[in-house]
Amino acid sequence: MKILYVLLALLILLVLITVHEFGHYIAGKIFKFKINEFSIGFGPAIYKRTKRNGEIFSIRALPLGGYCAFEGEDEDGKDRPGAFNTRPAWQRLIVLISGVLFNVMFGIITSAIYLMVAGNTLPVIAAARNEALTQGLQKGDVIVAVEGRSVEAYRPIADILSDNKGNQTLHLTIERNGERQELVINKTTITNGYFYVADSSKIYNNLYVVDSENPGQYLAVKLDDFRQDLMNYEVTIDGETKSVNSSVKYYRLVDGEYVEYTYEDMIKDQTIVYSSGENSLGIVYYQVAGKYGFFESLGKAWPFSGYVCKVIFKALGGIFTGATHIKDLGGTITTISTIADYTAVNPLIILYLFPMLSLNLAIFNILPIPALDGARAVFVIIEMIRRKPINRKVEGWIHTIGLFVLLGLVLFLDIFHLVVH
Repeated sequence: MKILYVLLALLILLVLITVHEFGHYIAGKIFKFKINEFSIGFGPAIYKRTKRNGEIFSIRALPLGGYCAFEGEDEDGKDRPGAFNTRPAWQRLIVLISGVLFNVMFGIITSAIYLMVAGNTLPVIAAARNEALTQGLQKGDVIVAVEGRSVEAYRPIADILSDNKGNQTLHLTIERNGERQELVINKTTITNGYFYVADSSKIYNNLYVVDSENPGQYLAVKLDDFRQDLMNYEVTIDGETKSVNSSVKYYRLVDGEYVEYTYEDMIKDQTIVYSSGENSLGIVYYQVAGKYGFFESLGKAWPFSGYVCKVIFKALGGIFTGATHIKDLGGTITTISTIADYTAVNPLIILYLFPMLSLNLAIFNILPIPALDGARAVFVIIEMIRRKPINRKVEGWIHTIGLFVLLGLVLFLDIFHLVVH
């Protein structure tokens, strides 16, 4: 079964790269550039067709990329009509960035499709501390807005709460029994985050922890009393108050054996959810789907795409600040494996991967890294400013070296990720 998800992941990447190269191709055709070959994949050709104008369309054995080969890309090409470097600089600039533009457009279109199918995710209160309950909140309330800002697929409640973490009170718009109400909630002081059981039906009171005083003994957790602060907590287990520290692991009894209940299980089942101490609302919530209509999805695809780009830029910035660790990075093989793992858990994620990866590809390619479209565009801009190009051979060597460094980095990240994980 895993191989099917790997093949699906390869197909997703291939579609996105083809869209990118098709952007170069369309712009090249508009400006009458001479195109030698449009290829899907690398390596030996398994299918090749030559058009009357001499253009070659090919499908190659290694589905890890593709290219649109223009005549004389890294040469002067003075005596060859339609050669890349004989065309006006502004036309070359448009051709170079068209791949990125196509990925952005594809990201917006697929964002709309994803929103139409998946809709919004609205927080529903699963439990609340007494301070929150006394202010009017009830279990089952759906939070639709905080401080007048609606909860959207591109503006999750966690982000809104983070933006307002300095506020002592929060204005909530909730939906209860189909009717909307406005509430003002005083924030409470919570030193640490805590876990709640949001959906006990999926555990059926089959949740255990190891006794901190006797590591060989498993204790049944009474779900109604379950709440764990991240650092430590006290909870009534089998009628006895026990202290458990932050390293606690949860287990379930399967065929007479205690099996660890992993965080992946919790995320997949939405059984045990976490409430961040930073937000200090005193509530814990789980997510339910809300629907977007056709035209609504088209309109919200733009801010949703912006939100995805913001997440990508934050991850890229984290590489330099240390927030993103090298063990969390990977190359092409890691990407394919990760896509396969996510789609195996929830097939709906496939629809999210299209805009996320398409916009990721656009951002990556516009970076001024040698061999990428961004660096090639920089050379054209320098040429436009200087009114003469940098030596073509020098530029060619820069891109060639950059390509080998990039491939080496990708290979290193894949190997490092494999060793670490």
